[in-house]
Formats: sequence, structure tokens, C-alpha cells
Amino acid sequence: MKKTYTIVAAVVILVILAISVYFYSNAPKPSPKVVQTLVLGTTLDVTPNLDPGQNYLTGVLNLNNVVFDPLYEVPPNIYPNAYLAPRLAAGDPTVSADGLHWTIPLRQGVKFQDGTPCNATTVKYSFDRLSNLKSYSAWLLESVASVDVVDTYTVRMNLKFPNAALKGALTMPVAGPVSPSAVQRMGLDAFGKTPVGTGPFKYVEWVPGDHVTLAPYTGYWNQSRVPKVNLVYKIFADSATMKLAIQKGEIDSAWDNIRYSDYPSLLSDPNIKHVVVTEGYYELLTLNMGIPNSPLRDLRVRQAIAYSIDQNEISQKVFQGIYSPANDTLFVSGQYPKPSWLQYKPTNVAKAKQLLTDAGYPNGIDITIWFTGVIAGSPDVEALIQEQLGRAGIRAKLQSQDTGTFYARFRGGQFESAVGQMSADYLDADSTASFIAASTGSYSKRVRLNDTMLDSLVRQGVATTDPAQRAKIYGDIQDRLAALCVYVPIVNILDLWFYRTNVSGVQSYYFQYSPWWTLDKSPTT
Repeated sequence: MKKTYTIVAAVVILVILAISVYFYSNAPKPSPKVVQTLVLGTTLDVTPNLDPGQNYLTGVLNLNNVVFDPLYEVPPNIYPNAYLAPRLAAGDPTVSADGLHWTIPLRQGVKFQDGTPCNATTVKYSFDRLSNLKSYSAWLLESVASVDVVDTYTVRMNLKFPNAALKGALTMPVAGPVSPSAVQRMGLDAFGKTPVGTGPFKYVEWVPGDHVTLAPYTGYWNQSRVPKVNLVYKIFADSATMKLAIQKGEIDSAWDNIRYSDYPSLLSDPNIKHVVVTEGYYELLTLNMGIPNSPLRDLRVRQAIAYSIDQNEISQKVFQGIYSPANDTLFVSGQYPKPSWLQYKPTNVAKAKQLLTDAGYPNGIDITIWFTGVIAGSPDVEALIQEQLGRAGIRAKLQSQDTGTFYARFRGGQFESAVGQMSADYLDADSTASFIAASTGSYSKRVRLNDTMLDSLVRQGVATTDPAQRAKIYGDIQDRLAALCVYVPIVNILDLWFYRTNVSGVQSYYFQYSPWWTLDKSPTT
């Protein structure tokens, strides 16, 4: 009897299973989620390649921040909440007592987008490659003499001199390891077109001058950062065209370089939202102290110009107050600020005229100010500066030049005076100080600045780890720069990131490196 019951029970179970299989196989299947494509507008081109070891353009840095993982990062935030955190590193560096050896643990289980394991050997390979390529990007490792593999997931960086700013420098996308397998397989030129990193996005296509396409890297080590969208980095020739494109819905976001004059119409558009992005850079007037026969060689003349410039007037008349006057510091916001420049405030035309007379120019002087169209507010900024200087008897001739030629000549220190923009590359005061104060710095060369006191202070700042001591050193640097008067700060530049209302995940961030992996997009109806 028990056997009969067992057989009947088995038959019933088989029938139930058969019915379940039938209905399951014939039931409608849920549609796979369609990955949306989000178009990110910009005017920042990426020519000639995308290789972090070869190209230091701002657009490439932003793309490579999501395709490559630097060892450390500045998480999305705005100062003073910005800080340095491990990314590909597994923790903070261990620094030797003499500051010359940095031992860094690496995250385990990470793979490049081509499947190659990422470990200490590939990190050493990538750092050695960056130095050997000898491109502009190689400045990042100027303080590094060599890199050792301690074990599979530990590297040691051996420095030529103590560098307290190194951790900040290692947040740069340039410091993101590259796949040795991909470099060797593809060759330098091909790798530059679709380079391979460990980041949350991977390169799919690059059409020079038009767009770059990125896709989510589903094997990314941090699954919470796997992107939700494909991303098209759409390159526009000018801001006006990009503004029209986002208003028409042809692109989902206008991420960078929207003209300040277009802000009001975008802010009032009900289909467009925005976040404020503080990228830590400012506009300035350079005064070259090394041009033969130029009156700017005389400190009193440079001081006369400083007393003639009214940053508040420029802020209000040209930028409608959106960009605030840069009156208090020559450093990126929050990095040991000291109001050294206030000695030239308020604007004092009478004092400017007296300084010119004392310098032997009672009838005023003639100078030339150069600029290019990509500088925020040009040519309105230069025209107002010209007017302000004229009130003190300083006759300024304005000269505009195409961007490529302008920057080539500007970097070579060929301009008597120019309007430029300055920013820090990473979250450390040395990023700015070594750039504008040290005689070897790029901006110092533009104004022929070669000051032994500043060189000494910059060396002290980068070798010092104590925050109080660093604050004193960088305060002294700002005092000295103000006294030499080779840079006149004008306005702090504030960026707004505009996006359509169906876009989500947009975050404010510090500097230029946006967390695009947070972006998402809902379909429009």
C-alpha cells in the first residue's frame, strides 16, 4: 500500500513540474534593460591622441579619469570638504623618515579592460613608461628616481628629493596604470586611439574633432561604480552651438566651457538643470619683467598697474557678478589662503600716477596686452582693463591671437603682458606654487620670473609635511609674489554644469575630473 502511495505521489509531482515548466517556458520574458546613451557636450578637443602618457589636454584628462584609475582620487565634493582618498591604492603610503621612499599597497583582484591583471609589475611598467615617453605628462614624476616592485601588490617609489605633494600628484589621470599587454600588442599609435586602463568606462570609438564614445566596463573592480549609460563625448566648435544643442535636446548635457553670457538664458530654461562646479582656477593679468626696453621691468610700473586694476568693476560689468573678484590669494581656493593682494586695494589711481612719475614716466607709458578668444570674457575683459589703465595714464594696446599661436608664444615668455587663466592640477598648494613661483615653472617662464627667495620657499614647501609650517611657507610665497607684482589676479572662475531634466547623477566636484560614472538618463516620452 505504501508503495502505491509513493508511486501516486511521484506521478503528481511530475505532473506539477511539467505544468510549471510549460507555463515558465511560455510565460512572457522581461525585456532586458536598454542601456541609454548620454551625450555630453564640450568645446574641449582631444587631438592628437588619448594616451595619458602622451596627451595632457584638459579634455583628455577628464576622459582618462574615467577610463584609467589613478592610485588616489579627490572624491566628488567642493572645498573645504575635498580630500585625498585611495582609488587603485589599497591605503595611504608609508613614507620613510627621510621622505625619500614611498611604499604604496595596491588593490587586489583588479583587471585591465583587456583582462590583464593589474599589480605592482604593471604599475611600475606604467610609471617607467610615463618617464621614458618624455612628453609633457612626465612632469608628474619629476621627483621620482625609480620604482621598485616590493611584492605582487606593493610598489615603492624612490624619490630624488622629499615631495610632500606626491600623493596629490598621484590623483592625476596621468598616473593611471596602462595595460602593458595592450601597449605591446597595439603599438604606440594605435594605443593612443583606444588606450586600455582599469577604469569604469572603456574606449569604444574616437572620431577626431567630432566625438569619443565610451561604454561601461562591466568587469570593473568596484561594482558600485559600473556606469549605467554609454557616454558620447561630443565636441563642439564653439559655446554658442553647444548652448543651442542642449536647449533643443540634441545633447543631454553641456558639461564644460559654456560662456558666462549664456548662463542667464540656460538658468531660466525649465528643461535644464545645473550644478555649480568649483574647479579652482582664476583669471589673471601677467606682467613680464624680462622684455628688453619694456617699462614693466621696473617694479614701480608693475605696482602702478596693480593699483589701477579694479577687479570689482570687472566682476560686475563683464561677468554680472557671477565670477567674484580675485582679491585675496594667488592660490587655488582653500590652499593656505592669505590676503596678500589686499595691499593694492582699494584701487588708487593717484598712487598709480605717482609711482609712474617716480619711475621716470610722468607722461605715462605704452604697453601691449595680448589675449585669445578662449579666455573667459574676452575681449570685454581686456577692453575694460584698457579703460582702467588709461585712467592712470597707462596706454594699453590690445592684441588678439589665435589660440594655438597665443599659447605657444605665451609659454615662451614673448608677451609683454597677457590675460591668462591659472589653475591647480591637484589638491596641494605646491601644484600652484611650483607652477607660478618657481623659476622652472611654466607661468614663471611666461613673466621671466627668476627669484632665489621664491625658489627656496617652493623647495621648502614641497619638502615639509607639517601643516602649520606649510601654511607659513605658502603664506610667505604669496607675500613675495604680491611684492614682485608679476601677476594681477582678476576674477575667480566658476563653472556651471548644465544638463537636461531627464539626466540624473550629476555631482559637483573639485578641479577638472568629473565622476561621469554616476550619470544616468531616463528615456524621454
